[in-house]
Amino acid sequence: MRTSPLLLVLAACGPKAPAPTPLDAVAVTETRALQGLRCEVQVLRTEGDRPHIYAHDRADLARALGFVMAKDRFFEMDLARRLGLGTVSELLGDAALETDMESRVMGMTFVADSLLARLTPEQVVEFDAFAEGVNAYILAVKAGELDPPSELALAGNLLGAEEPWMLMLPFDRRSVAGVGATLIYELGFETGDIGRANTAAALPSLYAEAPLGELRRAGVVDDIWLRVEPVHAVGAAEGWPAAATSGPPAPPQHRGLTADPRVPREVLGRLNDRLDRLQRRLGHDWENGFGSNAWAVSADAASGGGAILAGDGHLSLTVPSLFYQLGLDTQLLGGGDTHQAGLGVPGMPLMAVGTNGLVAWNQTQLMGDITDWYREELILGEDGLPAATRFQGREEPVVSTMETWVVADVPLLGSEGRIETWARYTTFDGRWIAEIEGRSASADEALAPGEGLVNLGGSYVVPGDLDGDGVITALAFDYVGLDGGNPLAALDAMGHAGDVAELAEATRGLVAYSQNIVAADIHGDVLYTPYQAVPCRDQLPRGADGGWEDGANPSQLLDGTTYGGFTIKLDGWKVVEGDPAACVVPFDEMPRSLSPAAGFVVTANNDPAGITFDGDLLNEPWYIGGPWMEGYRAEIITRRLTEQVAAGGVTVESTAALQGESQSPLGIQFTADLLAAIDAARAASAAASAEEGSAEARLAALYEADPDRLDEAQARLEAWLAAGAPTPSGVETFYHQPAEGDDAHAVATTLFNGWFSRFQSAVLDDEGLPDVWEPTGGTGRSRAMTLFMRGRGPGNPEGLSSYNPETEESAFFDVLSTPEIETSDELAVKALIDALAFFESADGFGSADMAGWLWGYKHTVTFDSVLKDFLGDDPTYAALINPFSITTEQLPLAAEIPSTTPAPSSPASRAPATSTASTRRTPAGRAPRSATAAARCSGWWWSFAPTA
Repeated sequence: MRTSPLLLVLAACGPKAPAPTPLDAVAVTETRALQGLRCEVQVLRTEGDRPHIYAHDRADLARALGFVMAKDRFFEMDLARRLGLGTVSELLGDAALETDMESRVMGMTFVADSLLARLTPEQVVEFDAFAEGVNAYILAVKAGELDPPSELALAGNLLGAEEPWMLMLPFDRRSVAGVGATLIYELGFETGDIGRANTAAALPSLYAEAPLGELRRAGVVDDIWLRVEPVHAVGAAEGWPAAATSGPPAPPQHRGLTADPRVPREVLGRLNDRLDRLQRRLGHDWENGFGSNAWAVSADAASGGGAILAGDGHLSLTVPSLFYQLGLDTQLLGGGDTHQAGLGVPGMPLMAVGTNGLVAWNQTQLMGDITDWYREELILGEDGLPAATRFQGREEPVVSTMETWVVADVPLLGSEGRIETWARYTTFDGRWIAEIEGRSASADEALAPGEGLVNLGGSYVVPGDLDGDGVITALAFDYVGLDGGNPLAALDAMGHAGDVAELAEATRGLVAYSQNIVAADIHGDVLYTPYQAVPCRDQLPRGADGGWEDGANPSQLLDGTTYGGFTIKLDGWKVVEGDPAACVVPFDEMPRSLSPAAGFVVTANNDPAGITFDGDLLNEPWYIGGPWMEGYRAEIITRRLTEQVAAGGVTVESTAALQGESQSPLGIQFTADLLAAIDAARAASAAASAEEGSAEARLAALYEADPDRLDEAQARLEAWLAAGAPTPSGVETFYHQPAEGDDAHAVATTLFNGWFSRFQSAVLDDEGLPDVWEPTGGTGRSRAMTLFMRGRGPGNPEGLSSYNPETEESAFFDVLSTPEIETSDELAVKALIDALAFFESADGFGSADMAGWLWGYKHTVTFDSVLKDFLGDDPTYAALINPFSITTEQLPLAAEIPSTTPAPSSPASRAPATSTASTRRTPAGRAPRSATAAARCSGWWWSFAPTA
């Protein structure tokens, strides 16, 4: 490692000279005094600008980390704390006021304060020290000793500040708790019950006058909504533990999709739209999907003598990235127990995923259900504001809590400085009211006598009986995070565990965390556990058959007039079991896998224990959430690991190759169907005997329109499928050199993806389906397409409710807007023809030569500023967002790209993406200097010395 000597370490800890360490061989390049340090701290920056911090104790470590992290990521840390505390509008003005109001109404700030109250004494010391380190950086900026954050240097004047440091408010312990609350909501706040209720409300009028309407309507529920089994039945654990017998009897019980007629559509729609915006701010795109991979291989199945852990987080591609690469150590200088390397969360003094030399751990999204949503009946006071709710025949008073927001005066962004105060409401037992029946209004709404105005997450409503049923309906929620908890203490204990057993024990403190945990240890053992505090929901009654009664199904909207919320009890930071008044799913009865016979554990947002393999989500010992992803990633990982174990053992190199594998599971699954459809079209054309107007005649006409182009596409796709459907970009860049044959595979990848997206849209999008895709749009659609393609043929082989005997396939293959009854083969061939036409057009590649249709020019990725999640695409804020995006202007693809090369759709903001793990992450460091930071290959050294 090369270093550039600059300064020497100035101070030691105690009267004796410090003992020699390996750090002495690295020259010091900078020394800083940091107030509050007990001993000196050493900071080594390595490749990618990654800091490795060495201190004598945890307090000094946290203080130095606060300074170093703030120097790299202050603006991101500031946004995270402001989101948790509902104070983004104090910086950005009106543009962020709705975000802040939503944070308060949805309980995020309440959770931050609950976390603050539950900090351990050790955490108090560390959080305070961390905040002091952050503030030392702010003071250094104010003194002109260090540069301000790039974002504030650029936007300070736009935001109304004479100097950037004027926008840098000090951190404190509550600031760190605010970042923690943001993390908790990102990981576990679930809003699907409202989306399902909104979907159910749309069904009665669906396809009322449409051809094959009954088949389509039945298919929406039976073939799409209820079919929760994954495409690939791969579970993270083999099933429920043998101990999982204390739960209630659970016979087959489908979820159903029945609307509550007592909830007006407008009320559901308003809340559903708000929750969708909230989920996007939290990094969850439920339409396009999200998720991660993690697996661990035991020493017995690995080649090399030790266990192997792999983590591949599919996180939002923001600038800067959501995680922060670092090392933390108190062992070398102080003999302490911290010796970690991995990824931290900007704004918190702990390691999120990584290794401590004894244990390595990672995590993926569980998709657990730890939030229940309720239909309430609201009673207004004389002032027209919420006064009480009905519960079990009684009127129980609501609790009104005033919230105050300070809105920044930012004239250039049209924000007028002011203070706004509004009430938020909770039920008598602590459920948070999120939406109220009534007319949509504005902040200055003219009110009639007896009317009131409420603010619900930035939306204004005058409560009233919209549907004339004599009841004012409200929607409320209970969330595990509202019961307190300190998952940050559990996460810290996991990071200091000595083996996977200790790590599993630490997960007893995971409250509102909703993650799959994978770990490997120095003894060669591996672990999978999805444990978190999940309420038993034993306040929700079941009938004689063991199924939940009407209005008591926790995967749907609950009847809040009859059933109250749940409670999670804690002893310190660990969950208390066995309290009948606060029942939780027992720790020993959650799915788990410890060093299984297969030699590895895998989680890729797939089913944790085969819960949905029988097509039923609810007939289990316990209800913990779901449904889960379709299993494509889990199947590939499991198959490859099984092959590697059989071949002599998994290696680090084979693990890295698996992370970067670029194979199309959809291509493998569906390409043969397209090839068969082309064959059928060609045969229909050759026969020349189809009845005019028949499906066969239409299919023949499609082929005859351009047989040579279809034949060429078919030949390319056949060769691609035979090769295993690899998906190289085919584009030469500074980070990737195409291999021989990549160009042909890149063209075929373009053809397949152009075809499949159009084919899927032709099958599923013309019906105008409500939001029936679970858990994400991508998963739900791929599951439906799999079922419909498998369900073709005589005798209704998949038992489809949408099966049309005349065409011997699902009615969804018919295009709703045409008088003909189309078939799957017609849609498949036409989708390919449309794709070919697009790629030939100016918006595509502008050429008829398929050899130039390289996948990398169309499969692109954007790296946008974190501000975009708060400000959206409004051009007013472009000056705040665009300079921090990583584009080809900062990172040219290659030294020379011919001008005739087809450009991506937005060449200024997109670059070809590959499937490797490394290119899914943004470079470390601050934007826009991140590209420079990522290119540094030499290490350098800092030393912090205590002040005199």
